[in-house]
Amino acid sequence: MMSNTGVKATIFSSIIILTCFTMKNKRFENRSESFYQTKSDTMSESMMIEMRKWMEEERKYWGSACQEETKKAKEDIRKNKLVFFHYFGVVEQYKGNREMNELLKKYNIEVDSVLTYCTVPSNLQNCYANVMSEEIDRKFGSKFIDSLRNVAEIEYVKKNPDKIYRFEECDWVSRYPGDKSYEEFSKSYERDFWKDAEYPDDFEVRNGKELYSSISAGFILYKTGKTSDIKIDITFQNKKNYRYSSYFINELKKFIQKTKWVPAKSSGIPVNSEMRMTIHFK
Repeated sequence: MMSNTGVKATIFSSIIILTCFTMKNKRFENRSESFYQTKSDTMSESMMIEMRKWMEEERKYWGSACQEETKKAKEDIRKNKLVFFHYFGVVEQYKGNREMNELLKKYNIEVDSVLTYCTVPSNLQNCYANVMSEEIDRKFGSKFIDSLRNVAEIEYVKKNPDKIYRFEECDWVSRYPGDKSYEEFSKSYERDFWKDAEYPDDFEVRNGKELYSSISAGFILYKTGKTSDIKIDITFQNKKNYRYSSYFINELKKFIQKTKWVPAKSSGIPVNSEMRMTIHFK
């Protein structure tokens, strides 16, 4: 048998879904006003009252849980216990988590992880972790964790010299020669590509109503500056232009191979990386 809490959660979820559906479809009210008015009416006042009660019960639950967690954290701190928490969903974006954990152990700081809930007020969740975080900052300084994270990520890169890093795992600096910033990156290679590649005389440009046509490439850029595994995709909105696919594909492949790419860096160290680039047709 489903518990009262489960029933209320189901009712609440249904109301939220129905509410979102109604809100998202405001633009259709003129077409079928009576239909949406009926749906709105079905969300009776009693259901709205039930929803508010459920929300209040949830807030009381999390408030009580927060008080207990805060009390437990303070008791543990008095016993000289400190815990650093990885936040699930955030931990994946960092490299060197194992190295980070080892560094923390040197300071007698334990490691754990927690979830973050989007439907729970931030001040009422992970209260134990929050108190511990404040104590670590108080004891070691506000920049302590960030400094350890930097050291951990550098150690990770050094331990994995042959890894091919995803584009987003690398430092946000340009990999195109001559650029002074990452913002110049896409503009520079597209500009230089069209210095050599030419449009065939009967190439049909877009007429303003079509979407842009484009050619994209993905390849591996090694820390030596060499490239490999070049894969190219091309899309023409005007189907007649596909007759020039091989020409543009060969031009882009030659451009990639002759360019003296600047190796990517991760934590300031040159690494092998994935590269992506897209060039648009006129």
